[in-house]
Amino acid sequence: VLSMATTFTPISAEERAKREQALVATIAHLRIENLHLDKELKCIFQRNVDGEIGEEKLAAAIDELNERRFGPLPVSGNGRP
Repeated sequence: VLSMATTFTPISAEERAKREQALVATIAHLRIENLHLDKELKCIFQRNVDGEIGEEKLAAAIDELNERRFGPLPVSGNGRP
């Protein structure tokens, strides 16, 4: 998970509710496919729900976790995997 200290601007209750609903929907969709978020991924997503990290840092944290778990993703010359 991102190791650098982050400062954040608090999000509104409405934005927090929107993020929470998105996370609940994501978890439900994964369960339909018999897939589950592990504890580390849930923590990353919860940081986003809580407003600790925004979308850009959320994506970076997920990429960092995946790279630690699976190694770097090879990228072609055009910037696409």
